[in-house]
Amino acid sequence: MNTNVSTQGQTKDDSPGSTLRLTSVVAVSREVYGHEVPPRYTVSAVFSRRVNPAEARSIQGPTTHERLAELGYGHISLVIDDRRLEIVNTSLEELKSGLASALGSLVREISDQMRLEQEQRDDAALLKSKADDARRKEIEALAHEISFD
Repeated sequence: MNTNVSTQGQTKDDSPGSTLRLTSVVAVSREVYGHEVPPRYTVSAVFSRRVNPAEARSIQGPTTHERLAELGYGHISLVIDDRRLEIVNTSLEELKSGLASALGSLVREISDQMRLEQEQRDDAALLKSKADDARRKEIEALAHEISFD
């Protein structure tokens, strides 16, 4: 049984600014190994890098759950545990038949959106810093032109 979720042919990039991805299945609930396999259980998948707090809030948040529900996966829940995504109430078969692809796309979209928002905040901070610096120089220039003689 092949439990890879993604990354074949992709360059590994685990830097903090790289797009977050799910790379593989790493663990399955113990009850799956018994005689009577439950229809749903928890499957753990590995992230390509550490998840930042904004990504974690979004991945585990209501918007992601709603999007999964729209795709027919409203019964699962997602829990981040360090560099793992715990996919609760699923099965390997369900992951293979489309859930893995849906999760992979959602994680990449969230990562890209969080990066874009951070870049916009950085750009705004840089513009404000430049404006503040220009204003400071303008005030200093005006102050130097004042003479009390």
